[in-house]
Amino acid sequence: LRQLYPDPTKADEGAVKIEYAASALILTWLTGAAVHGLNPRSKKDAEHAWDTWRTPSGPAGRLWLRDDLPQHVPDSRIFLYQYNATAVYGKDRATFVDKANDLLEDIRLEREDTDSRPILFLGHSMGGLLIKQALINAHNNPNYTPIKHATNGLAFFATPHHGGDWKLVSLGSLAAKIATTTGFQKGDDVLEVLKQGSIFSDIMNEHWRHQLLQYNIVSFWGGFDNIVPRESARLGIPGDRENVVRLDADHSTVCKFGGTQSEQDNFKRVRSNIKDMYKKALQQSELNAVTIPVGSESKLDMELRARLAALQGSHA
Repeated sequence: LRQLYPDPTKADEGAVKIEYAASALILTWLTGAAVHGLNPRSKKDAEHAWDTWRTPSGPAGRLWLRDDLPQHVPDSRIFLYQYNATAVYGKDRATFVDKANDLLEDIRLEREDTDSRPILFLGHSMGGLLIKQALINAHNNPNYTPIKHATNGLAFFATPHHGGDWKLVSLGSLAAKIATTTGFQKGDDVLEVLKQGSIFSDIMNEHWRHQLLQYNIVSFWGGFDNIVPRESARLGIPGDRENVVRLDADHSTVCKFGGTQSEQDNFKRVRSNIKDMYKKALQQSELNAVTIPVGSESKLDMELRARLAALQGSHA
């Protein structure tokens, strides 16, 4: 995890914190984690992790997770998650599961003193699949179960949840199509493994769809995306649990927001949905805090009450 905001060298010890991670986005009021998808064949891991969320590419580009989002989601701590996507998606199911555990472990280490704070994950493309596998792992592993319980919101950007039906081979074919567009060719391990679809068996399990009902979810899809269509980018769960939002973007630009009017219109839709999940997470934490015995409420819980009251007052 790479902390984007606030500057870790200038941290305010008295600030309320929200954590994020990107290849996944993790919110510690909220913990926020942002997770990227499959690297283009010619691009290094670190470069892709950053460029997934910024435009134009390179250090001078605008990184909305750091440069724009904090002012709309107050007191946040935002992280970028970086990993070797080629190794994750080009091996076998065990490797995919293990990498999801790596994500959980990195989050656990950042939340050792705040493991009750709500979490929001953001994932682009196949990074959303890694987030889903991580939550499945967390359900089955007591070391990481607190992360699952703390997860309140999931924001998916052009994530291929299925390929038009619910069969593994269909999801595998769509994932292979993504790999082809990023420069992988017939015979490459990544392409051959993805075609089989077997690494996604947990994600496609019906039990996982029931787990999804525990989260507030927004699924963004690109109106100009010729790789992951709307029907694949949506989970198809009840409307009160999933908001499906169209952005004027293609598969790559669906999570990048620069200064053009179209990009700012897209960002307005994204930030509005993230703010909604943020408020719901705070409200849920407030409900949980009500069960704390009188006299044992921590300073963090009292600050949470103050933050929620401020949010409610601003909308009065």
